[in-house]
Amino acid sequence: MTGGGEEEAIPIFARRATGLVREIGPFGLMTITMSYAIGGGINLLSVKNGALYPGSHVGLAFLIAGIPVLLVAICYAFLAIMMPRSGGSYIFVSRIISPIWGFLISWVSFLGGWLLIGIIAYYDVYFWGTMLWCVGIAFNNPGIVGAAEWLMDPFNSLWLGIVFLIIAFIICSLRITTLVRIIQALWTIPVVGSIMILITYGANWGIAAVSPDRFREIWDSFMGRGHYDATMAIAEDNGFDPAKWTTFSWTQTMNAAIYAAIWAYGSPATPPTAVAGEVKIPTKTQMVGTALGTFFIMAYYVSVSTVMFGACDPFIRAYTYNYYTVGPHYAEEWNVTRTEALKRLYADYMGVSPEEVRIVTPNLPFFAGILSQNMGLAAFYAASAAIWLWNDIPPFYLYLTRFVFAWAFDRVFPTFLTKIHPTLRSPIYANLLILILSIISCAMCWGWWVYGIFAFLDQVACWSWIFPDMFVALAAVLAPIFREDIFKESPLAGIKYAKILMIIIGILAFFGMTLFVYLVQGTFYAAGPSVVAVTPDLLLVIGWLTLGVIIFSAYSYYNTKRGIPVHEIYKALPPA
Repeated sequence: MTGGGEEEAIPIFARRATGLVREIGPFGLMTITMSYAIGGGINLLSVKNGALYPGSHVGLAFLIAGIPVLLVAICYAFLAIMMPRSGGSYIFVSRIISPIWGFLISWVSFLGGWLLIGIIAYYDVYFWGTMLWCVGIAFNNPGIVGAAEWLMDPFNSLWLGIVFLIIAFIICSLRITTLVRIIQALWTIPVVGSIMILITYGANWGIAAVSPDRFREIWDSFMGRGHYDATMAIAEDNGFDPAKWTTFSWTQTMNAAIYAAIWAYGSPATPPTAVAGEVKIPTKTQMVGTALGTFFIMAYYVSVSTVMFGACDPFIRAYTYNYYTVGPHYAEEWNVTRTEALKRLYADYMGVSPEEVRIVTPNLPFFAGILSQNMGLAAFYAASAAIWLWNDIPPFYLYLTRFVFAWAFDRVFPTFLTKIHPTLRSPIYANLLILILSIISCAMCWGWWVYGIFAFLDQVACWSWIFPDMFVALAAVLAPIFREDIFKESPLAGIKYAKILMIIIGILAFFGMTLFVYLVQGTFYAAGPSVVAVTPDLLLVIGWLTLGVIIFSAYSYYNTKRGIPVHEIYKALPPA
């Protein structure tokens, strides 16, 4: 009660201040951006694309997908400078376009994030297994090879993946400066590995096509005598045509861009702008960390996929074709696992026992390691990929927890989730929520039983990343016009032509991302983008959006009944 006996009005925000601290610099933000994106997509799907899409130029596919991703990253950076508050796309869209759309697009992004964080942890165990396998082969140590195969067992990948998630939870609950330093330290190792992989592929450009005998010699020295010839023979006997698979096709290149390329990018600008309220100098930091970081991701994706196929075509496509097409076919026919089927096939062609055959999931560091002719170096390449992949997890935590925090701060989610640890200055309850969801997601990977229901879950997750980007681009177009009050108070007001650049780049990004949203959405329709078929994947998206509408509407009604002027929440930026 006030002195006059009147009831004190409830504050429109859940807290008077966020309790978060501004401690992230440009380099730290850039490592968050790059660590979030570079992982399984480039290391696995870049190779897989070459076999799935005959005639695809994978490097060009990454360039086609990368241009709108880079443009929208610049939009994110502009908006984060204009509205430097934690919550990223939720804050941008809710303050510029519509409160409910701000919640829904971040709610959709949240779906993709918590699904993928568990999948990443599960797959990361496999990359560590690949590294150990290389070490075991290098030193001819069956015990280490056995340990590597143990790591690759699905059940072990499950529980070790959960351990990885718990470690990430502990690290992400630390003060932001400590967390960023850990991300930076881990970032340096795979960056060195990635540069060396680029050099290895570049130094061997054309070897598989121009000097197949030399490539055969290198490959067989590590994979076993006759392995190269068996790979090519099995592939060609089962429908693989080297000429067809290496003759350029625009259609297949676009298919690769729609599937793996845009998936590998995700939305790299989401994590660095979700923590915008913890950035020291928004203008400099966001342009370097978000925009330049995204450019470096695109440059790496385009260059490494180009030199990889330049060095290993057509063999790399044949090997991958066997793994993803031939192996599953015979596995179903013989009622065995894919690896067992491939070992049996290779054994027949090589004239050895199946136990002597080596089968490794095709991935970017694996082929580079073989070409290096040094299994110690191959192990380092595999470790680089494993560290890249694990280092995805902290940025996922950052953006998912900051979404939860921002929703709760605006009173559209349980307000206890705004709880900040008094010493660590991190949203401890929001972190705990993400840990629980990520463990559920990791458990869903065991045996991939969920894919029996949701056949295109990867694409649903991809769509849930890029769908919000379309709205962020639109917000960049509208912000200088309809929220001139915020624009004039921001550092952008002092930058010449900032308003014009925001609008132009926003328009280009909006149309680019809208096209990809439409194309990716079409991949999880049973009959293609022109026919809306009711599939479990489509129902999942509709159901998730419906749940978001219910949550937003329920909290808006509840807050209104309590006397909180809900419309006032979205007129103002949250306090810093």
